[in-house]
Amino acid sequence: MQQELLLEIFSEEIPARLQKDALHNAKTLMTVLLKEHGARYECVTSFVSTRRVTLCVDALDLTTNDLFEEKRGPKLEAPQSAIDGFLRSNNKTINDLVEIDDYYYLNIMTPGVDIKSVIPTIIEEFIERFPWPKTMRWYLEKEKELSTFWIRPIRSILCIYDGNPINAYVKSVGIEASDFTYGHRFLSSDPIRVFDFDDYAYKLEKNYVMLDYKKKADHVDLEMASMAAELGLIVHMDEDLINEVAGLVDYPFMSIGSIEESFMNLPREVLSTSMKVHQKYFTLTYSDGLIAPFFGNITNVPSTEIMRIGFDRVLKARLSDAAFFFKEDTDISLDAFAQRLSNVVFHEKLGSVGQKVDRMLSIAETKEENRAVSLCKADLVTQMVGEFPELQGVMGAIYALHQEEDKEVAKAIREHYKPQGANDDLPETYIGARLSFFDKLDTVVGFIGIGIYPTGSRDPFALRRAASSIVRLICDCNVLAEEKLSYYVQTLITSYSDQGIAIDISAEKKISDFITERLKVYMSDKLGIDYPAVEAVVSSYDNYDFDFDEAIRKATTFAELLKMNGFEIVQNAYKRVKGVLANAKKAVKKNIKLIEFNNKYANDLKDFLITVSMSDSLEEDLEKAVKLSELV
Repeated sequence: MQQELLLEIFSEEIPARLQKDALHNAKTLMTVLLKEHGARYECVTSFVSTRRVTLCVDALDLTTNDLFEEKRGPKLEAPQSAIDGFLRSNNKTINDLVEIDDYYYLNIMTPGVDIKSVIPTIIEEFIERFPWPKTMRWYLEKEKELSTFWIRPIRSILCIYDGNPINAYVKSVGIEASDFTYGHRFLSSDPIRVFDFDDYAYKLEKNYVMLDYKKKADHVDLEMASMAAELGLIVHMDEDLINEVAGLVDYPFMSIGSIEESFMNLPREVLSTSMKVHQKYFTLTYSDGLIAPFFGNITNVPSTEIMRIGFDRVLKARLSDAAFFFKEDTDISLDAFAQRLSNVVFHEKLGSVGQKVDRMLSIAETKEENRAVSLCKADLVTQMVGEFPELQGVMGAIYALHQEEDKEVAKAIREHYKPQGANDDLPETYIGARLSFFDKLDTVVGFIGIGIYPTGSRDPFALRRAASSIVRLICDCNVLAEEKLSYYVQTLITSYSDQGIAIDISAEKKISDFITERLKVYMSDKLGIDYPAVEAVVSSYDNYDFDFDEAIRKATTFAELLKMNGFEIVQNAYKRVKGVLANAKKAVKKNIKLIEFNNKYANDLKDFLITVSMSDSLEEDLEKAVKLSELV
């Protein structure tokens, strides 16, 4: 028989920023636990809301599978007493032992059991093993001890299988499972009895709890857009903000507030960021994109007139601060701010941000590049960026235009933090792309030069992202101009040395390998070129001073060639080619024409290699490759 299992862990508020990962982790962990206990089921669905983690297991069999375990025992040369003890502890005889790699093993079978007897253990293990990034414990009055760890204190556990509650006492949190849950903290008071998932989801929504995270976010999107449209406005739908407010409320209630006209002369970015970061408000605009003196707000309960007055008043205080910061900042020039960068630490071993700017200036070339570099980090010491770190670069551009800097310079300051990820937009201007390249390359050279690398999944200084951005800027924005990448790396290493910052003498090779690895990832993941072709082409170069575009073209062509019928002939001939040319390997890299063989076949091969070249036709290239295989 196959039935439904419904499990809910009901707790105090779960932080919104943790809910997305918890949604994935809940499903993954439950799937693992079901497998470990031999359960047969169809699928697992997870839900995470402000106060609950919910799982629904469809078509869960009444009995589990028989479980088989290969259990290792003593070594073959172990004393007989150790072997006998191993057999007694597992209720087996000497005839049950199997010898594998110098050890005794037992094949142990655990018969399947009623799933209802396993569910209490699964609940306990789910709570114990859930991977919250931060956890806490609380006192259990019933147990007279501290609970196990969870994100917030657990208040109840709902567990229903086949329409009936599971009788399970979870000792680690001191709670007896039941078939009751709870609705909205303020709009629903009585416990809610449920019978299955459909009943559960229906009754929760009737009691102002929208269980599905995506449904809640979509509801916010649609309802807010509808309310704005009634005023002839458009909502700036920030996906991160939608997801955050969806995680803050059980049921979203929308309202529109107003901004005092006196604040509307602040830059759009200042208004939007102040509303988003501090108040979780949505920006509203007119159809032409101009920001409107209104904001959208999401609350967990229907807003009253007193609440709306309060929202306006709190925003007024925030924007008053922003206006003060803006006025104070614009009274000082960016050049004056830039002089303060020597007091801002970039890294304890890599000097100040002021020194970083000086190093970037060492590889800048044009007048515009030099000016943009000298000002690009100046806004880090402004009051506005101190309050809103998200605006670094943005405020620099705004202040640059305010003091009538060249528009190209201002835009480059704004763009030089791009791209900030694999899918982020590239700078639109060439100067912006060059500035971004200087910044990110200095970071990679510095950290790798002092021996700091990403390890496993840990990359605290985002070096992989910086190197990936460097590759994109080289391939898509042609930031190298007429120079080679090694020129910029060597110049930066020299600049570090001139500042008294010791860089490892072998750093250039390590930097080369690091950037080249990111190029391989870019070619295979971003461009979709088969990795064997990528590896073959990139590894054929002696160092990182090759043309990245050329490597991409070669790898693309080679990947297609590998898939063509007949290429296996070439693969079989490859080892013979290597053998013929083995003794002249070094000369081949320099000039194949200089090689002289005593063997006629080898000279025929050499003559063919001199005349062969890549064409515009894969079929012609394959014909040449087959001809080559015939010569060997």
